[in-house]
Amino acid sequence: MNNNLIYALYCPVNNIPVYVGKSTSGIDRPFQHIKEKSHSKKVNEWVSNLKKNNLNPIVVVLESDFNQDYIYSKEQYWTHRMLNDGHILLNQTNVSPVFYSTKEFDKNLEDDFLTNIRFFVKANRKIKKLTQQDLAEKAGVGIKFIRDLEQGAASSFNTGTIMKVVRLFGNFNLSLEQL
Repeated sequence: MNNNLIYALYCPVNNIPVYVGKSTSGIDRPFQHIKEKSHSKKVNEWVSNLKKNNLNPIVVVLESDFNQDYIYSKEQYWTHRMLNDGHILLNQTNVSPVFYSTKEFDKNLEDDFLTNIRFFVKANRKIKKLTQQDLAEKAGVGIKFIRDLEQGAASSFNTGTIMKVVRLFGNFNLSLEQL
């Protein structure tokens, strides 16, 4: 048995993956992030922000016990898989830890699916360097809808309208029962 593994750090507030990493030293490596001893300044900043709110990332082992020759390709596979599922990761160049600020979720710490959609839309819009007006035009919706969605000004929306916006950014694994 070897100590190779691929892991993800999940946000403890909304239970979404935030970072994918690799380790050749077993489970010790992922827990270095929690001690803010990551090689990634962005991960350290995110963890520091969580700790200010008495929270820690959730460590999830995605795959383990494989030949070290495959570690880079396995890390790439899991990173791309998460991205294709519509997640935004700190592994990405243009993603800032501010996207994962727990302040976004303070008012909705219970499981609020609309909060996850708001976060997804706003973060993806910023990554794509779109203004709210640009996004509204591309989705064929009004600017007020985009503002209300991102700012949480309304607590319910038409499912079809939300889908127009979300589909612009790929798969979010939306379930109609959750809306």
